[in-house]
Amino acid sequence: MWLVYAFLTTIFYVGLDYFIKKTAGKIDDFLAAVIINVFAVLPALFVYIWLRITNKEILFSQEGLLYSVLAGVSIGIGTITFIKLFATGANLSIASPFVRIGIIIGTTLLGVFVLKESFTIRQVAGILLSISGLLLLIFK
Repeated sequence: MWLVYAFLTTIFYVGLDYFIKKTAGKIDDFLAAVIINVFAVLPALFVYIWLRITNKEILFSQEGLLYSVLAGVSIGIGTITFIKLFATGANLSIASPFVRIGIIIGTTLLGVFVLKESFTIRQVAGILLSISGLLLLIFK
């Protein structure tokens, strides 16, 4: 089932990257970040309201709240810097893969060194290939 969510997430993040690229330079960067993040909350808010109306159990913990707040701050700042990236004239076909590959490398390192997740030789090869791909994107 996770592959379905991974596929859908990929589709929507492609849309996000495309629309942010189209937004950059056509509206103030910070106003765009506000609009993007306000509208980003709407689908989750509607589902949350529906769950409340239908009396579905909603999991809550202080730790979950803290991490949700930190994730929200991260996405808010990330949205601003992503818009700024494209406002500088960066190409979608280079900048977005650069960011995504950087995310892959960063989250893999966090998973291995902070969360103590397993790391196989196959994953090492994948990271090395990602870095190689990143270098091929950057240098012409």
